[in-house]
Amino acid sequence: MITYISTEHPVVEWIDTKYFKNFTLLSKRISREDPKYYVEVYVHTLFKLDNNLKPSFYFYQFLTNRYRPSFVEMHFSFCEMMNSDTFFGETMRNAIPGRKCPFPPGEYDLKNMSIPYVPRGFPFAKGRIYCNVSFADGGVTKHIGRGSIDMEIKVAKLRKRTRKGNL
Repeated sequence: MITYISTEHPVVEWIDTKYFKNFTLLSKRISREDPKYYVEVYVHTLFKLDNNLKPSFYFYQFLTNRYRPSFVEMHFSFCEMMNSDTFFGETMRNAIPGRKCPFPPGEYDLKNMSIPYVPRGFPFAKGRIYCNVSFADGGVTKHIGRGSIDMEIKVAKLRKRTRKGNL
């Protein structure tokens, strides 16, 4: 049995084309044996990814057929998240191994990402994660992107693949 966070129905609501040439967010299953959905990000940035980039994550609980704000929020500077966060940062580090922050402008393909663990005592089982991205440009902080993805904590029994004749 495994407990995991399933992430489905990703939406890039808006990006500022002054900062991004492209930003694609996908969710997919890799195999029938693995119940998890994996997130993939394909992004072409027009700016250096450093601590001027500030992602903020807001967790909304699905309650009485609506997504309602919860008290769970995470706010980062990009390199801080990449270098030391064990939730989103670890996922991204695994997708681009050997790379250190800051990152130059360019194309980045982050594949097969999943949240590495379910935090003990997480307060709800179903919800949506909203992400707002801002950038400090010349002393002025600008909102440069927004998106969301649905999440659900699930438990699954892993099936073992066997070949005919094997036990």
